[in-house]
Amino acid sequence: MKEIFPTHKSTFTGEGLKKNILSEFNLSPDCECVLFKPGLNDTYKVLDNGTAYYLRVYPNKWRTKNDIESELKLINHLDKSNIQAAIPIKNMHDEYIMEINASEGVRYAVLFESAKGKSIPELNVSISRNYGKVVASIHEASDKMEKLERFELNMEYLLDTPLKSIQPFLKHREADFNFLQTTANALSAKISEIMSESKLDYGVCHGDFHYGNIFSGENDEISVFDFDCFGYGWRAYDISVFLWSCVPENNWEQDNLDKRALLWKAFLDGYLSLKPLSEAEIKAAYVFVAIRHIWLLGIHVNGVSAWGTSWIHDKYFDEAITFIKKWIALHKVLD
Repeated sequence: MKEIFPTHKSTFTGEGLKKNILSEFNLSPDCECVLFKPGLNDTYKVLDNGTAYYLRVYPNKWRTKNDIESELKLINHLDKSNIQAAIPIKNMHDEYIMEINASEGVRYAVLFESAKGKSIPELNVSISRNYGKVVASIHEASDKMEKLERFELNMEYLLDTPLKSIQPFLKHREADFNFLQTTANALSAKISEIMSESKLDYGVCHGDFHYGNIFSGENDEISVFDFDCFGYGWRAYDISVFLWSCVPENNWEQDNLDKRALLWKAFLDGYLSLKPLSEAEIKAAYVFVAIRHIWLLGIHVNGVSAWGTSWIHDKYFDEAITFIKKWIALHKVLD
């Protein structure tokens, strides 16, 4: 028998998942299962008698089983704290996590309920304010938990490791890589400077609070999902992701800048109505926006085995570096 050909990440059929995974849950045999969103994690949409669920299949060696168990413990704690989140579902054996013996190695699968509400095409003031309240609620509720086994969202995670991944893709653009390295060092030093003057709140962070990870209901109430990037870090970083993502990143027209400021103010108003933020933390959030963008570059280049290299091209890096430079200059981040 020939050896199985090596793979980076296999794509499972809906029928295969129905037979081998979904059959272990209290679902109808004729439920539908289709690939909804491929990526680092593959997400399958499951429809059963009009009810939607989402099956996440983690890639091999992306998260440990303990990492995933901590993610699910956090989500269940938030649910018990009356915070709307897409909660995991146990199978008929009282288990959340199922193993799939893929050709590339073991992959883990978890079935989630759908978050309440619907995806939003863009943010408005009301949703942004409610989003701020939910983020503050998550930070407060998670502070009441025992420490979970999870990684730290420190500078090694946010800057050092991403830069090592980025470097091979910029071998022909040495000056640009040197800019990213020098800027990363300066951004890290700026956070250290801020922390030397004022303590930054540290604890559980969702790690990916952009508006693609929320649903909104009829009254703009917020339901959160995708805690895959959660870890322990500075809360200023967690809120910075909203600031980073709330409007198109490379639109520098004044109308766009005004809209970002309006949505950011609404988000902060919501957050501050439940939990304090110091001026130093808000200042740090602007620094973390640039750090976040470097982190994202690392995530993207690490994911080429899932989505290929066709879009990791010079224009991609041009746009990313332009954003970092303009953000730093506009907000005087390193002054």
